[in-house]
Amino acid sequence: MTTRIALTALVGRTGAVLLRMRDEQSAVRANRWSLPGGAIRPGETPVNAAKRHIAEQTGLPVDGEPDLFWHGFLPGTRIDVYCFAVGTPAWGPDIVAQQGVLAEFVPGEDALSGRAFTPASGFVLGRFLDSNEYLTLAGRFFPSDPV
Repeated sequence: MTTRIALTALVGRTGAVLLRMRDEQSAVRANRWSLPGGAIRPGETPVNAAKRHIAEQTGLPVDGEPDLFWHGFLPGTRIDVYCFAVGTPAWGPDIVAQQGVLAEFVPGEDALSGRAFTPASGFVLGRFLDSNEYLTLAGRFFPSDPV
């Protein structure tokens, strides 16, 4: 059986990417960092799943429609991954805390340093950070936190 998931690289107003980590109590991928996302429901389009996960998991506003950055199977699996990218006017203080989840905006150059990722997020995040799509989204912003 194929599992379909939607992930979103959410680029904040400082150019940093939102990452989330579930605590050790999580039944799914405990103590692993990930992009916002999850399963695509039957009958749901991938972009609608991405928008639903952004709303449910972050509560943050986005700048327009998420754009499909990458789609394909996670190597060696039957996991069909849709990775979207979209900007948000939000930054660190705008994140709403959720029980059992740590969420933070991480500068692109630090995102892959010392973090254990879920397989799908680990696979797509490096590609996204090296892409023109990331440079375009991150380039909209000033390099330091707003005052």
